[in-house]
Formats: sequence, structure tokens, C-alpha cells
Amino acid sequence: DAAVGTALDGADGPAQNGSHPGRAASSPPKAEAATVKVATAKLEYLVDMVGELVIAQSMLKHNPDLAGLRAPRLQRDVAQLGRVTAEVQKTAMAMRMVPVGQLFRKMNRLMRDLARKSGKRAVLELRGEDVELDRTLVEELADPLVHMIRNSMDHGVELPAEREAAGKQPVGRLRLSAAHQ
Repeated sequence: DAAVGTALDGADGPAQNGSHPGRAASSPPKAEAATVKVATAKLEYLVDMVGELVIAQSMLKHNPDLAGLRAPRLQRDVAQLGRVTAEVQKTAMAMRMVPVGQLFRKMNRLMRDLARKSGKRAVLELRGEDVELDRTLVEELADPLVHMIRNSMDHGVELPAEREAAGKQPVGRLRLSAAHQ
């Protein structure tokens, strides 16, 4: 689950132990009500740089020169760097997440238009609109969903009279659902 905005406690910078004052080291940042629009290119660059940070932290952690040292403070500092890096990576990846609901609602409009043009009657049931996926994946799903809705209306939903003659309800039903598995 991702928070759109975050609020950091303590504007004075990190405390001696590397955490922010007033916040336990393991507690997640608080979500803010406000949102900020950020250029996609900047977000992509941030995610790329976080990836580089993760690699650099891993190289440091597995550096044989450091592994042989018996300096407890250095070992604690490297462990803290690992925890902070993991949190930054998790937050950066969560910033790319968007709910699929907006895409689903576009399909609802498409289906209404297709039903009106074809004389068929159908409703679209939406489930899991709040499920979040990577923004790129949501964009890539748009065309396949349009194709599936068109095919469903063309080949899966009959005219109301045909449906009733077949013992079906006059209104067809299509369901779009999203879930994490």
C-alpha cells in the first residue's frame, strides 16, 4: 500500500541514531491529505537513483574490506543505512502506484457508448477500483481492456429480445475486477 504524500516529524534533521526525532525507526511515514503533481521524468529519475542507491548500499554491505573489520559502530551504521535505503526504495516504488479505478471508469463510458450504438443493453460491474498498480502497467492495460470490452459487447452480449428468448435477463453484465494475488 502506498501513501501519496508523506509528512516527516522533526525538521531538525536526523537524530544521533539516524532516525527522525519523534518517530520510531520502524514506523512508516504518515500520509498527508494533500497531493503534489510531479513530472513523470523526474519521478522516473528518482526511482532510477534509488535503484543506484540500493546497489551502492549492497556493495558496501558486502565489501570484503568492511566484513573483516570488528567495529561495532560501523556495523550498526551500515545496518542503519540498509534499513533507511530499504524504506526509501519502498517509498519511491509506492509513488509510481496508481489505482486502476480511473481506467475502469473509462471502460464504463466505452461500454455505454457501444451499447447505445448497437442497441444492446449491458451494465459494467467494477470491483477492486482501489487496487494500485504501477502507473506504466495501468497505461499498458488500457488498449487490451478496450479490445476486451468491444469483443464482449460484439460477441458476448445479445440484443435484449435474443437474451429474453434464450431465458436470460434482457440486460447483459460484464465485470472488471482487480485484485492482488
